[in-house]
Amino acid sequence: MIRPLLWLSLVPLMAGPATAQEASLEKQARKLHKLAGGDACETSGYVPENDYESWTFSYLPSWSSGDESDRAEVTLVRLFCYAGAYNESHAYYLLRDFDGLQPVGFAEPAFDVKYENDDYNGAVEAITVVGMASRNLLVNSYFDPETLTIESFSKWRGLGDASSAGTWIFRDGAFSLVHFAVDASYDGEMDGQVLVDYQSER
Repeated sequence: MIRPLLWLSLVPLMAGPATAQEASLEKQARKLHKLAGGDACETSGYVPENDYESWTFSYLPSWSSGDESDRAEVTLVRLFCYAGAYNESHAYYLLRDFDGLQPVGFAEPAFDVKYENDDYNGAVEAITVVGMASRNLLVNSYFDPETLTIESFSKWRGLGDASSAGTWIFRDGAFSLVHFAVDASYDGEMDGQVLVDYQSER
């Protein structure tokens, strides 16, 4: 039996390696973030308390036979970049055993909005997908560790009636876009048009 006072003295030693590993990851992530984010993330103003967050989880790769020993562990890191009047942006990084720490790119549809009389205050006549793009920053985003999904909601103005919103799910080692909607009308209503929807197929 370990005496209570001796047990308390062992706590820092037991917690030390994990704490040091997390501190090392944060230092590495911040260094990469400074390089990947460029001038956009060089802020001297507002910085939230949770400007750095991380989650570690595992998954079974598609090549696995289903054996639990095949599980791969990854760590997802989220770092604050900048904030505006009503939007806050973050970058994400994934740490994998064989790839190291890398920035996460998020697929998004590139689209063109046609307004009545070419006036963005007018009615939206059409939203046309013209290709795909990749973003390294997500606006007003959060990660749900239970479902392994990241969601974002980018306000085009403070009211939030004009916006774009996306959902990405972690599958087989990467995040895939499964839903994307755009509300391009500045009409006081929140009624987005879905441009990408793979969620209903699940």
